[in-house]
Amino acid sequence: LARGTLELLCPSCCMVCCREIPASRDILCPDCWAQLRENLQTRYCPVCGHNTGPYALIDGRCHRCQNRRPQVCHVVRVGEYNGILRQLILLFKFHRQSQLDTFLGSLLASAMIGDEELGRLDFLVPIPLHWRRKWSRSYNQSELIAREAMRILQPHCSSLHLALDLVRIRHTQPQTSLAASHRLINLHNAFAVCRGVDLTGKNICLIDDVTTTGTTLRVAAHTL
Repeated sequence: LARGTLELLCPSCCMVCCREIPASRDILCPDCWAQLRENLQTRYCPVCGHNTGPYALIDGRCHRCQNRRPQVCHVVRVGEYNGILRQLILLFKFHRQSQLDTFLGSLLASAMIGDEELGRLDFLVPIPLHWRRKWSRSYNQSELIAREAMRILQPHCSSLHLALDLVRIRHTQPQTSLAASHRLINLHNAFAVCRGVDLTGKNICLIDDVTTTGTTLRVAAHTL
């Protein structure tokens, strides 16, 4: 009764286009859902995460990854960072739409459940924010996504735990404001691991909200 009254007084709206969604607990209208599905169905290289065609992988690698040994050995992504997915992430990252904690976390968990590497994981480790940025924003969006994904994944992998032992010790410029050639310099000595933590021999899954060049993931993986 209370929910019905609330829907009558203040009907739920699509998070992206603000179109009314009557008598629904969904956060997207049918049109936005259809556009989101296109983002989620793009093919990508499981080593670097970049888009690739259906016949462009050789032994599970794209042409960029054939002759190199990356710091991050395997990538699982929800979808391509554009369109509806991009708008949802920006709403979550800068405006803290709390409904998106569960929504984006469940999308990530769904992508990971179908991956063969899940059963080997020991820890989910979100990419940390420097305390100054976290203080100004009041939350770490990657940690919120990781917590929700952890809640869904743990029944499927009981040995999996959330670890917050990777910390950011240097305040840096946002990576999106820098050219690709300057991103590695920007993150030099930016991360550290808490004292007394031993991660030797552990399989670690790094969680980030967005990756473009992959520099942040590489530097965090090297630090770990």
